[in-house]
Amino acid sequence: MAQKLRIAGWVLFIIIIAVPAGAAPTMAFGYLANRSENPNYDYLETIFPNSFASSILNLFQVNVITPVRVDRLLERHGLSLERQYPPHELYDLTKRISADYFVDGSFTLLQGNRIRITIRLYRRGTNRIFSFTNTGTMETEIFRLVDRITAIMVSFLGRNNLYIAGTIPRGSRIGIITNLDGADLNALYHSFLTGGYRVASIQGNFLRGGLPPGGIDRFKYVSGLESYYDIVSDPRPPRFLHGTWSGPTYQETVTRIIEARRHYDWDYRVLRDDALKKLTDYHGIDTLLIVAFNGSRRSAWVRSIDVRTGELLWIESGISGDITGICAGIIDRMTTIIERR
Repeated sequence: MAQKLRIAGWVLFIIIIAVPAGAAPTMAFGYLANRSENPNYDYLETIFPNSFASSILNLFQVNVITPVRVDRLLERHGLSLERQYPPHELYDLTKRISADYFVDGSFTLLQGNRIRITIRLYRRGTNRIFSFTNTGTMETEIFRLVDRITAIMVSFLGRNNLYIAGTIPRGSRIGIITNLDGADLNALYHSFLTGGYRVASIQGNFLRGGLPPGGIDRFKYVSGLESYYDIVSDPRPPRFLHGTWSGPTYQETVTRIIEARRHYDWDYRVLRDDALKKLTDYHGIDTLLIVAFNGSRRSAWVRSIDVRTGELLWIESGISGDITGICAGIIDRMTTIIERR
């Protein structure tokens, strides 16, 4: 039976791992844009971020800038706080207001007095953005919803960048991508098979991972249907110089570069959805599990996607131990219910 962690223990765990060393970072909050068709709820665009700012101060050592203060800081640059920003504009925004993090998002009202909130957490120092969605009930559970979303943010801000949206039950058919080879890869497969999982070979039929050196790092940033952890890229078309010297060969090179960026960056979600569909159709897997080990094989990071729903299930870094111990820890996490009220 999966172990249940009560909210008190979970929050205590978050507090222990989340407080960073050194000077406290600065976290600025933008609006949560009202995506519903009812303008009567526009007041929540500032109520929610103010609530998150207040809640996070209780769990994370951080300096907070509320939306009103962000707006005042932007006035010095002749600007005002927008309801929402394209991701590629967040670097300049955080630089202007001297913030290490920026949090914004949106909310949508659902039937049955429910509300779906999407949060984006941007970190300027790494140019990375993490986004997730959570649903709750208005009025009766609104404070629980705020606490739950705050706990998710603080958990991801901790040393292990932990985000977990659900379990992967034993008996599931999982496809594993890893950078292990030979006996190490065999030990990994053995751990999951004896742990009660059906393992599909999606990297080949031999005990060889097949990835080039450093190839596993390409899987570090992942996107699900509603949640993602990604590098912020600029969607604007690149500019190329042209002149009397730019002949047919040059133009062909420019065309290939633009097409490659369109395929692998701008249309990434189309490429991802097609890849997940192939994994489901060809291998019949329920869950994709990416396990990346460091050079000494004493530490690993994990990413997981439910390929049938397209949802991002799990992000975690810094899992330590030997290969068998790391696999045991991964299996324990896969089968553990984290209960957030």
